[in-house]
Amino acid sequence: MKKPNFQAWLQQKVSDEPEVILAGKLEYLRLYLTDAMREIRNQAGLTQAQLAEKLGVKQAAVSKLESALKEHELESVLHYLHALGADLLIAVKQGDELYQASDNEGVLLVDVPDVVAQKALAAKMSVREYVRVAIEKFSSEDDGLRIALVKLLESDDLVAVKVRARLGTRTIQEVAVELEKCLSLVKEEDRLFSVKNVLAANVACGESNRGTSNEIDEIELLDLAEELLEKLAEIKVSAE
Repeated sequence: MKKPNFQAWLQQKVSDEPEVILAGKLEYLRLYLTDAMREIRNQAGLTQAQLAEKLGVKQAAVSKLESALKEHELESVLHYLHALGADLLIAVKQGDELYQASDNEGVLLVDVPDVVAQKALAAKMSVREYVRVAIEKFSSEDDGLRIALVKLLESDDLVAVKVRARLGTRTIQEVAVELEKCLSLVKEEDRLFSVKNVLAANVACGESNRGTSNEIDEIELLDLAEELLEKLAEIKVSAE
């Protein structure tokens, strides 16, 4: 739904007083919440009177809930939305931490940097649309890379045979996930030692285990890690 540009108006600096800032936040919340509620009701094809009958209240109660000038009880808002098959998603942000309070496993509220909004604007998309498209593209690329990694590890390639000998109780799919993480590391040296650690099955990808033999021939293990990393790099280039 297209939102009125309340935000630009509300972001105009008026005062640094905590009470004024809080009042502005409350006004911002009422404006967007009531606008969304009216939009959802209209999309459902219901008048205020029809929704009031559905809720078992008077029309005046619905009118009050849809007014940004009135106080709103959380229970009443939830009742209103539930009657229209909608949910209220709530999160609490403190510094860099974001805590989702709403009970909805199908939707995750996250922060996005300002650059995402700028890219969405350039693409003539809403932020939500842009993020969804980006995730779909990223997921498809990940799937392609992982499938290629599994295919390599299942092949008769000499390096793949050596890797399978070190799997232990791990599955090829599990090792492919770990190797995929290793490829995301920036420094080549970090990638090499991370691959070695995955082969040794002693630490998680990205952690250091340099200088520890762990009863494994370090030279042989590093040689195999280097050979495997070369093949992984080729696969990554092909998947991109």
